[in-house]
Amino acid sequence: MESAVKTIMLVEDEAIVALAKARTLEGLGYRAVTAGTGEAAIEIALDEDRSVDLILMDIDLGRGIDGTETARRILAKRNLPIVFLTGHAEREMVEKVRGITRYGYVVKSSGDFVLQSSIEMAFELFETQEKMRAQETRLRTLLQTIPDLVWLKDTQGIYLSCNAMFERFFGAREADIVGKSDYDFLGKEEADFFREKDRVAMTLGRASMNEEWITFADDGHRARLETIKTPMIDDEGRLIGVLGIGRDITERKRIEEALVESEITVRNKLDAITRPEGDLGSLAISDIIDIPTLRSLMENFSALTGMVVAILDTEGTVLIATGWQDICTRFHRMHPETSAFCTESDLFLAAGVRPGEYVDYKCRNHMWDIVTPLYIESRHIGNIYSGQFFYDDDVVDETVFAAQAEKFGFDREDYLSALRRVPRFSHERITRLMDYLVEVTDFVSRLSYSNLHLARAMAERQHTEELLSKSVKEKEMLLKELQHRVKNSLGLVSSLLSLNMADLRDDDSQRLFQEAVDRIKSIAMIYEELSYSPSIDMVNLGTYIRNLVELLRLTYTADLVRVTTASAMNEMNVELKRAVPLGLIVNELLTNALKYAYPAGESGEIRIDIRDAGQSLELRIADDGPGIPDGLDIRNAKGLGLRIAFLLAEQIGGSLRFESSKGTTAIVSFAKTADDERKDDGAHS
Repeated sequence: MESAVKTIMLVEDEAIVALAKARTLEGLGYRAVTAGTGEAAIEIALDEDRSVDLILMDIDLGRGIDGTETARRILAKRNLPIVFLTGHAEREMVEKVRGITRYGYVVKSSGDFVLQSSIEMAFELFETQEKMRAQETRLRTLLQTIPDLVWLKDTQGIYLSCNAMFERFFGAREADIVGKSDYDFLGKEEADFFREKDRVAMTLGRASMNEEWITFADDGHRARLETIKTPMIDDEGRLIGVLGIGRDITERKRIEEALVESEITVRNKLDAITRPEGDLGSLAISDIIDIPTLRSLMENFSALTGMVVAILDTEGTVLIATGWQDICTRFHRMHPETSAFCTESDLFLAAGVRPGEYVDYKCRNHMWDIVTPLYIESRHIGNIYSGQFFYDDDVVDETVFAAQAEKFGFDREDYLSALRRVPRFSHERITRLMDYLVEVTDFVSRLSYSNLHLARAMAERQHTEELLSKSVKEKEMLLKELQHRVKNSLGLVSSLLSLNMADLRDDDSQRLFQEAVDRIKSIAMIYEELSYSPSIDMVNLGTYIRNLVELLRLTYTADLVRVTTASAMNEMNVELKRAVPLGLIVNELLTNALKYAYPAGESGEIRIDIRDAGQSLELRIADDGPGIPDGLDIRNAKGLGLRIAFLLAEQIGGSLRFESSKGTTAIVSFAKTADDERKDDGAHS
């Protein structure tokens, strides 16, 4: 799509020259209009119905205003590119148009090419400047609408620009601020502070932040600013100034400080309730009683009786108010002086009243009030109040209230109408109702007192439980560490014995040392098992015996294929005091079976299991060897291992016996205990 034809106004006082130039412009593709005088040019340029895109202005226009003055008047009303035409090329003529416009200066005799080039350059320059002006306008609008203080300074601290919010700080317009420094508007100390923060940002080469208090010159209010200063760098990397942004954080700081103060207050209140040494005297009534529940109770009371009820603290602050009369809510409590009368009554009534009693009093607003104090233990924390009524034998003088309406500016008719709606009660009814409120007061006091002590007792109990839990965990850790060290110590002893055994030459001595090593290893394995157990004194007997059997088989059987072992046991957790003896018993009996059941290279199988025998458990170790020789009294055998096995069986309250049928079966019977925990996980082999 082709661009629209541009219109050029030619301002020339010589008609023939104007006609020739107009034809030249039309030949270059422009629409041409002419004006012979400066006044005519102004009229055409400012006519909204006539479109002019560029002006070719002759400087010398004969009689009337010249071209330079014409240009000034047009530019004062409308922004247009103006290119000056003249027949003179003297320097004085060029200087005459300097400062009016920068769109070009063409000598009339320069030729059509120069003219066309000058016009095109003027259009391009004008469009570029218009774009820059629009961009500057957008930036200026953005800068002015930012609610923060924004300003620009050069490296010497001279202001280059600022927004409207910053103008309020200095109490001056931007035009009066630009070109000046902080020292022109502020005291030396404050100006030095701002200048130092500028230097910090420029030295760091990055944004820096600080907080500061400032006073706005326009209205004198103070604000706390969070100020960010950022060094400005040009395209060539040179420092050219500092951009400053100051955000008002006064309200945010106030809220943060209030939150901290509130947090401290809440923590102190919790400490007062839950800690044995807490000071209950620091609690207010609103911290102690259940306001929502009590409000519901009082609303029901007011609905049933027509009486006003309120709960106030000892400072006269109303915490709960139900059933209040219009004369109070719409008039007495709305005017500062009559409201002060109400507060005076609220505080006066409770002075000197003992728990369980109440007192009535005619307030300075000429109505009856009545109150009973609210105590927690022996501390007076508030009052339960009623009032805004007349006794049925009172004579109410409306002229007194009419005078009060006039004095305090109340609407007389509305006020007297509210007065006539004030309820009347007999002395007997007030007595009964106040007796009820006294009972309610006593109940609230005792309930609140109980709740406080219950909360404290629960906190103390929780604290005690935490201490006990911590103590138990510490002891468990100590026992685990002790068991670990016992295991390591037993392993060390076993290693030392094994080293010494290598120096022995006779078989009997080596056998004795090996048996001692095995016994130590069987105990060490107990503590190894304990290290994996969630309990500090319970051992998985099935896992322990299987590991022990494998250790002994590897120790005593050179040909592992010749003698095999099999176990069929349910998993069982037994206490440590029985696991150690049982492990030693298995060690002795299995060692005997491995050493003596299969002489001369015979093969066979040794089976280990634990059986439930009703009232007891049976640990069985059976081989399929030749069995016990006839006439051998095992009970009185001389071998140390069997004697140890019999003694340990008795130690755990059990017995050891042998059966000989298709091999030898050693049976250890021992009683069940409540500590034994069986797991039906199936057999293991």
